[in-house]
Amino acid sequence: MKITALIGRWFGRLRFKSKVIAIFLPLLILSLLILGVLSSHLFSRSLIERTTRNVADESQLILSRTDYILRSAETAANIMVTNINRLYEMYPGVQTVPLEQVRFANLMQSRLSTDLSIFREVGAAVFVSNDGTVYPSYTSGVNEEGLAASGMLEQVLTSDSYGVSHWFGMEQRSYLTADPSSPVLTLGKMVINIGSGEPLGTLFLMVDEEQLSAFLKSSDPAAPKAYYFMDERGRIVAAADKSSLLQPVEQSVAAEIGAAGGLAGQASFSYQERGNLVTVSHYGRMNWELINVVSLKLLTADVQQNVRLTALVGALCLIFSLFGANLLSRKVASPLERLTRAMRQVVSGDLRPVPAAKTEDEIGTIAEAFNFMVGRVGELLDKVTEEQNRKREYELALISAQIKPHFLYNTLDTIYVLNELDRNEEARDTTKALADFYRMVLNKGRELIILEKEAQITDDYLAIMQIRYPDVFRYEIDIPPGLSGTPVPKLSLQPLVENAIYHGLKKKGSKGFIRIQAGIAGGKVIVTVTDNGVGMDEERIEAVMSGYSPGEETRSIGTYSVRQRLSLYFGEEYGLSVRSAAGEGTVVELALPMLGNEKRDVHDVQGDDC
Repeated sequence: MKITALIGRWFGRLRFKSKVIAIFLPLLILSLLILGVLSSHLFSRSLIERTTRNVADESQLILSRTDYILRSAETAANIMVTNINRLYEMYPGVQTVPLEQVRFANLMQSRLSTDLSIFREVGAAVFVSNDGTVYPSYTSGVNEEGLAASGMLEQVLTSDSYGVSHWFGMEQRSYLTADPSSPVLTLGKMVINIGSGEPLGTLFLMVDEEQLSAFLKSSDPAAPKAYYFMDERGRIVAAADKSSLLQPVEQSVAAEIGAAGGLAGQASFSYQERGNLVTVSHYGRMNWELINVVSLKLLTADVQQNVRLTALVGALCLIFSLFGANLLSRKVASPLERLTRAMRQVVSGDLRPVPAAKTEDEIGTIAEAFNFMVGRVGELLDKVTEEQNRKREYELALISAQIKPHFLYNTLDTIYVLNELDRNEEARDTTKALADFYRMVLNKGRELIILEKEAQITDDYLAIMQIRYPDVFRYEIDIPPGLSGTPVPKLSLQPLVENAIYHGLKKKGSKGFIRIQAGIAGGKVIVTVTDNGVGMDEERIEAVMSGYSPGEETRSIGTYSVRQRLSLYFGEEYGLSVRSAAGEGTVVELALPMLGNEKRDVHDVQGDDC
């Protein structure tokens, strides 16, 4: 169930075109795969069965031809035995007369050569008399000394009876052969005097391996078949590949034949191994196995071509399917995709309408309704935004109105006290600073002024406060000329220095200082108000930034007002930050836009007091 749900969610997230492809493409691919696999399997099976029958028939022809060669060798042996008897009848005393021995040897060689010319399947013949004299049919001068030690004469003598042919396995030797480099199959036969029944010697006939392997070459060049004979010892005794002669067959083939057991005595059997079709046929005369190996890859080359053709047709069908999906997408899915993108833009805040649909179907109706809805939402958002800004301006104006009378009342009280104490000069200076302060604050009613003028307002305020608290603090103001034109909301620094005096320096117990300086960092103008007062902990900083303190009945509106006005005029990326630690003082930083990057027009900034 979980897998089904996951597939359902995945399918639900797909676009319309992708859904069409996701449904029909697997069905098409699956159909083509089933067609290709079934056709390939049926064709391959039919081809393998037909090849197996053909190989079995071809193997029987090879076995028949091989049997004919061996029977011809046995017939030649019988005729040669008769001719040798005649030679001995013509020369009964050949063993005692040296001259006659030479003549007899020449006649024997001539007789054997003549008989071999009739039976071309036999490559060579050798007659060994009872006294050990060797009479070969060839004159190559091959050394026959190894014959005595080979035991071949004894094996023929111990054969069952007269007239029985004894076959020796395929060998490559230096004796009883005209070509020591070529393996030969040897037939041994006792030669008996017909008249007396006494043995005259032993006749050996050699059949070259070439005679047997001449018929083992494949007759089909398109699908070559590798034939070879295996003897009872598991050696390859005849093959088209001469490098494998007299070498043991692969263990897997020998094991398969051994596992077949009695099947080897039947006509043939087949099996598949390592990409090959192997067919084994038994040859009873020599107890050999005729083995055929056919590469299934070459055998099924036509089937593979059919599979490739099917794959090509499938690829063309896929291309046509994709073309159809794209056509359907352009006609149906493209308007839906445009509508979907527009909805995502609305979610991200972009309220641009989608292009009008040219169709009059359900999609066109949805697009028209969507454009109407987006327009209405845009109008409502603009109205709400305007109302919110007006509300914030009203709130900040109220806060500012609360600050100005508060400062005025305190300063007037200070002037009154100075006059009572006859400190007329200080009262005069305080009155002048108060006049300059309010002339800048109230001039033209503008809220944005340049940083230079804001510094003058703050300087007037600090001058008044220093008269009131001469032993509490001293102050420094450092505004570089290059930053003096930076726009800043009016009365941004005064609440900060007021907090520094009342909450930081008056509680210090010794004279402190306030430093106001400006600089550039990160593409912004940073104005820093630093004091070495008692400082604040994290809880107090949070209360100052939020404008509310749980332990106080009234709100601390000074710092909160500055923070809100900076955000209102310049955006959320500008504002106010506070760093402080108990007993170490406080640092307040104002982030302002550099001249040229401000969001308000420069003409809205009050630059002088005219």
